[in-house]
Amino acid sequence: MKIIYFTTACQKEDYVSLSLAWRISLNSSIQNLHNRLIRALALTHEVEVLSFRPFSKRHCALKKLEAEEKPEGKITWHYSPIKRQKLFRYICAYFYTRKIMKKTNLKEAIIFTETLNSRVLQLAKIYSKKYNLPIIGVCHNTPSGIPNTKRAYTLALLDKAKNLSGYLTTTPGLNNLFNRHSRPSLVFSGILENKYQEIDCSQYGHYFYYDGNLSEKYGIYNLISAFKKLNLGTIKLIISGYHSNEEKLKKIIADVPNIVYLGSPNNDIVLSLINDALININPRPFSEDFDRYLIPDNLIDYLGADKALTLTVRNNRLEKDFKEAVVWIDSSEVEGLTNGIKACLSLTDRQKEHMIRRAKTDAVKLFSMATINRKAIAFLKQFLK
Repeated sequence: MKIIYFTTACQKEDYVSLSLAWRISLNSSIQNLHNRLIRALALTHEVEVLSFRPFSKRHCALKKLEAEEKPEGKITWHYSPIKRQKLFRYICAYFYTRKIMKKTNLKEAIIFTETLNSRVLQLAKIYSKKYNLPIIGVCHNTPSGIPNTKRAYTLALLDKAKNLSGYLTTTPGLNNLFNRHSRPSLVFSGILENKYQEIDCSQYGHYFYYDGNLSEKYGIYNLISAFKKLNLGTIKLIISGYHSNEEKLKKIIADVPNIVYLGSPNNDIVLSLINDALININPRPFSEDFDRYLIPDNLIDYLGADKALTLTVRNNRLEKDFKEAVVWIDSSEVEGLTNGIKACLSLTDRQKEHMIRRAKTDAVKLFSMATINRKAIAFLKQFLK
């Protein structure tokens, strides 16, 4: 079996360098999910990645990106050339893909594709049809979850993704949304990172941490208000992520030296901060739509931390597996977050150690790359009969 993976994700090191050329923070959750899934599949099988790197004429300082090919164990990253003009961008991607597909041994090959990028999905479908290959859609968010998305685009994308051979989704709700014809599917909530460069975070002392979407609707400002209200002396609140209104955010935290905003650090820094925190906090409000379609940013990584407690607003899917290992709160309002932090701080060292150890053990059992590999490969075998 060979995997042909159509994606906007990059090799980890390449994503870091590409991010530096952007004037806004990229959505790291897309990169993390697809990069980890690619590496999980590559534990046992060859993966040819056709990567159409994120590019914007308005927000990216680069004028173009050259075609590149990079091996990484069982993975080969094929980077499509990128031009500034949108029309040429798609034409280049089409012919580059044709070139790679022609020289690739496609015996027992299966195509994987992102489902939130219309051009990537379209290319994957074209070559799935051309070579009569099964095509699996990877779904981790709804089209309407993309900022500034119009309803027409959402409906068109869902329609384009409705006739794939199978689906890998991070929630049952996403499977119901994309998989309209009840094709074979596999649901997994996320994947733990298995390899990163640990960064020294001792400069921050004792701290709480949040990384993820910094839009107001995801609870970050309530978390800031709760932290201010508690007045915890030398303990800091460190926040990082993407989609922030930086001017507003910096203004709100300007008078609180114990709140540190790091922008959008690379994944090694994020994972190191998660691992060394006192508490990793998910303040995302509970709603039926959020719960149905989304796993909060980095919550899976929070659960896999070696030293930190996890405090999170309830999530029906994860609460079943981590009920006793996490401090759950019903509300993301300031009072709910304040009470949740107090509950964490009131635990004895023995209670904390037990909860952290249990969360990590269960997270590894459910979300390790080896676990996802076994489940995914077993799922894929049905398409090669």
